[in-house]
Amino acid sequence: MAQVTQDVNEGMPLEEERAKDEETGAIEETEAKAPEAETRTPSKKKLIVVTAVVLATIALIIGLSVGLTQSNKNDDSKTNTSLSIKPAEPKNNEETIMSAQNPNIDIFDNAAVVMNETKLELKELSSGEIMSYREFNKGQPHNLVYLPGFMTDDSLASILAVLPQFQDHHIIAVNPIGWNGSTMKKSVYAHEENADQVMELLEAIGIDQAIAMGYSTGGGIAFYLAQKYPDVITTAFLVHSIPLDGLRSVDENGKLVELDMGGLQRMVSIYPEERDALFQFFKTYSSHPETFIPEDHELVDYFYTAAVNMPGKVEAWKANFDFNVSPIKTQYSEPSMDLASLESNIVVIHGLNDIAVPADQVEHITKLAISDNWAPQGIISYYNDHEGHLVFVDNPVAFAKIYRTAFEEQVLIPNGINPNIKIFDDAAALLETTVREEKNLPSGETMSYREYNKGQPHKLVFLPGFGGDDTMTSVLAVLPQFQDHHIISVNPIGWYGSTMNTPLYSHEENADEVMELLKLIGVDQAMAMGYSTGGGIAFYLAQKYPNVITTAFLAHSIPLNGLRYVDLTGEVLDVESFDDVESMLDSFYPNDQDSLYDFIKTYFSSNPDGFPPKDHAINLYGAESSINMPGKAEATIANSVFNVCPIQGQYSEASNALALLKSKVIVIHGSEDMVVSPTQVESVTKLAIAEQWAPSGMVSYYDDGEGHMVIIDKPTAFADVYRKAFEEKVLHEQEQTGF
Repeated sequence: MAQVTQDVNEGMPLEEERAKDEETGAIEETEAKAPEAETRTPSKKKLIVVTAVVLATIALIIGLSVGLTQSNKNDDSKTNTSLSIKPAEPKNNEETIMSAQNPNIDIFDNAAVVMNETKLELKELSSGEIMSYREFNKGQPHNLVYLPGFMTDDSLASILAVLPQFQDHHIIAVNPIGWNGSTMKKSVYAHEENADQVMELLEAIGIDQAIAMGYSTGGGIAFYLAQKYPDVITTAFLVHSIPLDGLRSVDENGKLVELDMGGLQRMVSIYPEERDALFQFFKTYSSHPETFIPEDHELVDYFYTAAVNMPGKVEAWKANFDFNVSPIKTQYSEPSMDLASLESNIVVIHGLNDIAVPADQVEHITKLAISDNWAPQGIISYYNDHEGHLVFVDNPVAFAKIYRTAFEEQVLIPNGINPNIKIFDDAAALLETTVREEKNLPSGETMSYREYNKGQPHKLVFLPGFGGDDTMTSVLAVLPQFQDHHIISVNPIGWYGSTMNTPLYSHEENADEVMELLKLIGVDQAMAMGYSTGGGIAFYLAQKYPNVITTAFLAHSIPLNGLRYVDLTGEVLDVESFDDVESMLDSFYPNDQDSLYDFIKTYFSSNPDGFPPKDHAINLYGAESSINMPGKAEATIANSVFNVCPIQGQYSEASNALALLKSKVIVIHGSEDMVVSPTQVESVTKLAIAEQWAPSGMVSYYDDGEGHMVIIDKPTAFADVYRKAFEEKVLHEQEQTGF
């Protein structure tokens, strides 16, 4: 790519005049005047079941045997003053755009709602300056001080505020001195000085500890907040930020140029003043123009106002060039020992397609700082390989995911905080208010279920894994990616909460029983999700009842040609009778809560730091479900004889069930799954797709780093993969066909 001069590098997309806050009631002056601005028998076939059968199946049990977590929450942590809005997770836009509609549009719409209903607050500082700010998601446990980039303001943070990865963040979006919404009575040419002003604001509004995020130019201010006030700012995220040794300015030939105030004024003058021209100017810096915020979007009005009304453009540019916290001399500044005095953590997040703040410069100086240990607390870097400078407005989901990974790894886990604790707490609270119901079936059995998020448009019938029950689904029900899903979580025959008067050894027969329940409760069309052992039941619901179950998601499910079983050493055990199966389960499967929890967490979790704490209230639900499941042996047998493929299984004959499919089957699995072998699942799934065994087609999605317990140890990661599959393979196809 041709070299781009640095003087047109920083900023955000913009547009038209900001919606007049005074007219919408969005500005509140707090302390100062606003600045302008039946008998069923198993197969006679010899059953070779291995310890892992139980494992796999067992791990399912995990589904609920494992406790989620209940932490002590104070009133503030329970209070979420963020708006109730439609799910913010958009259609996936990291690969091929699946729809003519911008896949980020829901995010932008939700952010506009938040902006219109969140007041701009003002504080007068001891310097006489007035500093403005907005607070999003008040009451959430993690304070995040957001510092905007050049020609942007607090409005950009509204996009973060509606994303799932920030729902436990109380975001204080500050407009520093010289930014739109704040005054600049005295020229401020140093990010360090601006950091002092921001800290005074934080003290005034009672923020005694937080993390900081500085975007672009704001990264310089965020750094000094962390360096000078480590007791308050424990970690600073420098996001697509100016490098640790400051910006460089090059001419059209790539030559470094000298800067004086006149030169700075000329640099600032290149930015168009007219809304449409300014929007198009910044869009040229987008690495995903096809998903860039639409020009006529309401948010762009806010962005435009921020851009044209920034009083300190020249001062901010000078501060960018003067900024240097490294022990090396630069074109514009002397060496500095600021990194050496760091007590807080610095996390650099950048994109390798950033042409506004050159990625090569940022990466070079960051790697040098890390290798030479310039900062005693260390510097950590994360890179969005395909993202550019305007990632907030052209690929916000990609940014939010990488930020969340960094936040959990560098902030939560090192401080002993379970990264999923809020999800577990919310799930436990939901369970307390969601009644388990039951229906008597024609077979004489009684089947129980819970319904979450009633009234939402997308019905999802959830079938739990071995040892799990309807309570596990509460974790999904509280995630943003499932907020438009009416989840009917069913306990099949032989699962805890439902009866098993007659032994049932077949997932197909269990699917028939589940369908009887769906008829009784008026579910005439839905999707199904079968987790682990439940995947066999979900498959037959789709295969036998396509008019009702239009799509089946097999999530970390038993393979299409049945489960293989091995013990923890990989040895296969021969089990020839039903009694042998029961005996094996009894000798292998823990029957007390603590032992079961430890067993599952030790062997089946790929993320023990995010696994539900043992003492969480919801663990009582899980232990009860796991230990008291009446059909353990029956479900184990059903797993081994399950085969819907035209190939011989280890424990079953070939089948033509896939050939009869009219509904869609989507396989979601993980490379770290030790219970249901990902190698086996992937090989048979790929074969089914390649040979077109299913006339309606099959698709597979893999969450590369996830294990069998993903729903409870990495719930957000699972929800992201599910949502991608749901939007690409269900919603998009509905849009295409009109059904």
